[in-house]
Amino acid sequence: MFAPPSPADVPIPRYARRCAGRVLVPLASLGIFSWAPFAWSAVRQRSRTDAVLAAVSFVAVICTMAYSYSGGNSAAIWTVLLTLMLVGGVLAGVRTPRTENVRTSGKSAAVWLVAALTMVYFVAAGALAPSESPNQDETTPPAASPFPSLPTDAETTAAATESITTPDVPEPKEADDPEASSAAEEEAEPDDSTGTGGQGFEGQAGIQFGYACSPVGALGVAEDGRPAKCFMGSDGRARWGYDSNRG
Repeated sequence: MFAPPSPADVPIPRYARRCAGRVLVPLASLGIFSWAPFAWSAVRQRSRTDAVLAAVSFVAVICTMAYSYSGGNSAAIWTVLLTLMLVGGVLAGVRTPRTENVRTSGKSAAVWLVAALTMVYFVAAGALAPSESPNQDETTPPAASPFPSLPTDAETTAAATESITTPDVPEPKEADDPEASSAAEEEAEPDDSTGTGGQGFEGQAGIQFGYACSPVGALGVAEDGRPAKCFMGSDGRARWGYDSNRG
């Protein structure tokens, strides 16, 4: 008669798929869920080794998360995660069960265990996450520094520029109106020369006494309106002098 196989000899179907799925869990999660395949096998196969691996992986993930939230070294954090990802993936694939050691209906228990550990992980992540500091009130003045503040380069340059006083440059006077100048000259010129019988004077205007002149005997009018005449000096040079005959 046909003898049924013992519980230890019952093969578990789809070994390759189960092996690939167990390997992908640590790889896809970057080692964060590397404990999940071992927790599943620990319940389904009643394996103490898988239970220990699951516990070690889960505690390592929680400790690494707490270390990262406290501002730990990123290189050490990634080293632990990569180790959990690679070593966990290899061990999960190697420890994929081929046969059923104990006939048990522990599939629902394995699902509940994995779900519970996942909830614990997320609760721990929320509890260990650093709380955001409240935004500082914009109206609050900055705290006074106990040390005197040194002036910056821009402030030093501005102070030096302000200290240099620009000398007051007088504004250029506007040129005299040519019409007014000509009118003043006309007023300065005498209308008639004395001793000419009322005839108009024809001579040089605006001369300066003591300056050279020509010809001798020429008449003129100084800048101040006094009559002038070209006289021959004792040195043999002709110069403008005061004309007393017309003064």
